[in-house]
Amino acid sequence: MTTPRADRCTAEAKLPGALDASAVDRHVLRQLLALGADQVRDFNRVVAEASDRLALDYVRDSGERILIPVNPLPAVLPARPMTRLAAVLRTLAGAVAKTVCDRLEDPWLAEALPLSDWELEWLRLARRAPGQAHARVFHRWDLTLDPANDPSLKRCRLFEVNSVDVGGIHYAAATREVLREALESIGVRRYGLDAASAGRDARRVMLTELRRQAHAAGHTLRFVAIAENQEFTTGITEAASLARFLSAHGVNTACVDARAFAVDRRKRVVAGGRPVDLIYRNVELRDMAEMEAAGADLAGFRAAVSAGIVLSSPFGELDHKSLWEALGAPERAERFTPSERRVIAQHIPWTRLLRERRSAGRDGAAVDLPAYVRRHRTSLVMKPNRSCGGQGVTIGAVTPAAQWDQVLSGALAKPNSWVVQDLIPIPRRSTVRLGPSGRFEADEVYAVYGVFRSPGGLALVGRSSHRPVVNVMQGGGMLGILGRR
Repeated sequence: MTTPRADRCTAEAKLPGALDASAVDRHVLRQLLALGADQVRDFNRVVAEASDRLALDYVRDSGERILIPVNPLPAVLPARPMTRLAAVLRTLAGAVAKTVCDRLEDPWLAEALPLSDWELEWLRLARRAPGQAHARVFHRWDLTLDPANDPSLKRCRLFEVNSVDVGGIHYAAATREVLREALESIGVRRYGLDAASAGRDARRVMLTELRRQAHAAGHTLRFVAIAENQEFTTGITEAASLARFLSAHGVNTACVDARAFAVDRRKRVVAGGRPVDLIYRNVELRDMAEMEAAGADLAGFRAAVSAGIVLSSPFGELDHKSLWEALGAPERAERFTPSERRVIAQHIPWTRLLRERRSAGRDGAAVDLPAYVRRHRTSLVMKPNRSCGGQGVTIGAVTPAAQWDQVLSGALAKPNSWVVQDLIPIPRRSTVRLGPSGRFEADEVYAVYGVFRSPGGLALVGRSSHRPVVNVMQGGGMLGILGRR
């Protein structure tokens, strides 16, 4: 990573996961390791300057602006995995839409995908809107890829799906530009942005989906409002960069506080007096509940949901970790097509919402769930059902038994707030880190990917870390996805 020296994760050897290393990776790795200290310093300077210029950053709670580290070695995906991945996600998107559509009527799903009464009110409002609100969702699918060893994606597994306040759209595009500039500065010019192996620009994938959703609502996309809670001034900083990109590509865009929407005399949803064609939602319903409890008037936002011009619609709030149980549980199998069942069985890990109960174990046999979780610690992961940023993720293979039992007891004390999931092997990638001599030295990191999909194609955002919980806000960095020239 292009940061001060970092220790390798001491638990790395205990976790499964192949080394994803292609001939291209090895060639560039040799070039990076051959750089002298002055060249390494220049390389890191180019990364820092480009990251600053392109807003590849976040803001700590202290207010400090942090440039996100960039892995010096890019990932290049063959065309075959990209084609296969598009088919898998298309199938899963249909299965997810079908599942969330049933949430309001199905008692089993009501237990598997818990929502507050306030959130349910918004789902009912969305369902009355024109079109299919359950499918008006923009996802980021988080998964593992190992193109060097698994080009057919047989071992690709999805950790989760994120459908509201999704991060990585601008960061994915910025990382590619930062890394291209840095590599070219040391004479590595073999990389380009060929969509067959690098994927599309995530911002363009998003723009295509915005246009599609606006058209479905009977609008021409002229003005997009990115809805957020503007009292939050720390964390991810992408929204302003996305607004600039969309505006530069013919769609006027502004970041707007969720409380600032109104309805004009012509019954149009407006922001700052301007009619809104589509709202891109960067705020969760739980945050909006707090706004309303504090006295905020959300009538304008409700009008937008009723008009079907919000992406993601309130149905995006069902991106719980337990959504994977809803897809994979035997109780729901008949709801899916044979193709959907095959994709779910191959790519969705066994996942169960944690509470005192009996449930189907990984082999399909009924088990006492808490006892099963205790007994199979080393092959399982526990995580909060509705958190993000890697918060609370507890990997059994690197967690002492006493601590595992403590986390499990805490989860059982708050039924349906945590899930347990199969441990997914995380591929590692060869890379370099800054050594004490000022030169690069060989290193390895864990790597995971997020994938955006729309009629505009497929886009990937890569992340890497020395820790098995790969998250930028927990000390990880960006992994650039580049193609061959």
